[in-house]
Amino acid sequence: MESIFQVNLSGLLKVLSDNLYSHKEVFIRELLQNAVDAISARKKEDTFNEFIEVELFHRDDEQVLKVKDNGIGLTQEEVTEFLSRIGSSSKSQDALRRRSEDFIGQFGIGLLSCFMVTDEINVITKSLKAEEVVVWNGRVDGTYSTEVSPASQEVGTTVTLKIKEELKMHPEQLVGLLKLYGEFLGIPIEVFIDGEKRETIINYFPWSNGRAQGDTILNFGREVFNENFSNYIPLTDSTGKTRGIGYVFPRPTGVATAQHNHVYIKNMLISTDNKDLLPEWAFFVKAVVNSSNLAPTASREDLYKDKAFYEVQEELGASIIEYLIGLSQTSPKSLENIISIHNQALKSTALNNVDFFNFIANWFIFPTSEGPLSLEQIKKRGKTITYVPDIDDFRQIVPIARAQNRLIINAGYIYDADILLLASRQDSDHVYQRIDTEHFGNILMPLDIEVYDQTQERLMRLQDYLLNYDCELEIKQFEPDNIPAIYNLSNKKLMDRDVGRIQEESNDLWAGITGAVYEPSASFNSKLYLNYNNPIVKKLLEKAHEGMEEALIQSLYFNAMLMGHYPLNQEELEGMNKNLMYILNKTY
Repeated sequence: MESIFQVNLSGLLKVLSDNLYSHKEVFIRELLQNAVDAISARKKEDTFNEFIEVELFHRDDEQVLKVKDNGIGLTQEEVTEFLSRIGSSSKSQDALRRRSEDFIGQFGIGLLSCFMVTDEINVITKSLKAEEVVVWNGRVDGTYSTEVSPASQEVGTTVTLKIKEELKMHPEQLVGLLKLYGEFLGIPIEVFIDGEKRETIINYFPWSNGRAQGDTILNFGREVFNENFSNYIPLTDSTGKTRGIGYVFPRPTGVATAQHNHVYIKNMLISTDNKDLLPEWAFFVKAVVNSSNLAPTASREDLYKDKAFYEVQEELGASIIEYLIGLSQTSPKSLENIISIHNQALKSTALNNVDFFNFIANWFIFPTSEGPLSLEQIKKRGKTITYVPDIDDFRQIVPIARAQNRLIINAGYIYDADILLLASRQDSDHVYQRIDTEHFGNILMPLDIEVYDQTQERLMRLQDYLLNYDCELEIKQFEPDNIPAIYNLSNKKLMDRDVGRIQEESNDLWAGITGAVYEPSASFNSKLYLNYNNPIVKKLLEKAHEGMEEALIQSLYFNAMLMGHYPLNQEELEGMNKNLMYILNKTY
């Protein structure tokens, strides 16, 4: 009996090729899925030894692919329902979710994918529920035929395709696709090539049934992702229906790094490029996950974003955090190693995720005046946490901090100052003190009033020699004694210097433009702190050194700038050379 499909087949095939499936080879997955679904359905009714047979052979000049299973089979009515009315089995994603326990409702759509590689599909099926054998032939022109055969056959279904000439498959290609999609189905797939058995494909996830631990799981991840992993994280949701392994990247990654997770639904590969099953912040983890409570999209190449998906996503993220918390208790060095590798990326993530920040902040490593320390270690040093948001300022302060046994954090690297600012808002037990050019008095000690008054006349005289450099002179005392002076340049003054350099190096037009749009500061914006504890400074302040004190105070100024890694401008370079020449002439 000849009939016509109740679809526009040519149009539907174009949708399949251009939109639904990413590549033609997925028809192998669809055939395997149909077989697995049929076997699963029969298991509910019967006890038997399941199998799937795949045979590739040549008949005359044609290449033929045959896929056979001993699943529940189809009755004549089911053939009409699932094959003749293709498309009715998946009217919506809601229908797909309702049928997630029995995917045989997708049989028609899955079989239709075969038209991407063949012009004709032959199905021979014997149902567990009926005596007759049903033969169905579908053609790409939209016609099909159905007949009942008197021939006897074991329960099951055989699908036969004549592969298009331009799409003929190499045996190794077929075996590779069968392994890719069907390796973990738990059902033996017998592969035959031109009548000879090639191999039996069957494998198990390394975490299933307590089969393997340690190196076996690591080696599995290394083979899947081609990365030399050394840490793995068991992943599971609260139901236990989604399980897998997360592998921690052994090298630094960035927030922009896309996830490439391998996702299986009921042991069938859905995607090797899933980007969102793990939370966005878990970019430093690659996962292999198998689920029986998530639903695939119509193409079965991605996951349906429903409530269950987001619940599983959150719970897998909780597995990662639980693992890291466990490491903090059982193997702190391992956690420190993970954080040190992904330190900057994890800090970036924590700034945008308060829950993640609250967990991980104490483990972040910061450079300090006493070497690298975690925030937790820093908190144990005292109630006040002092940090410097500028690397050059830190370099000047660190010898003073060490001499005074004060711990100071170098927060000049990306994200560090922001992390400490957020920590100050979350941590009510500590005071976070930011030290910059306006707050050096917090660590530099003032002189006694009597001593201060004695130095003012000399200080004002020395100040005159720094007017050309727009630098204010102050006297403090600090350790160590061998540092005579510290120089500080405000951001405003630094901008003044940059604009001045541009004006010096530019033509009149650009110099005029910068002069019109930028107004330099009118007051001192840089300071030179003299150390009263230093013998050179003390001697300079005690009495006048006619002819020498200009060269001496300016040399202290240039030396302090160089110690602070501030670049000298042309005027300062000329002044430094002039003073050195003056001292040489006086000496020799």
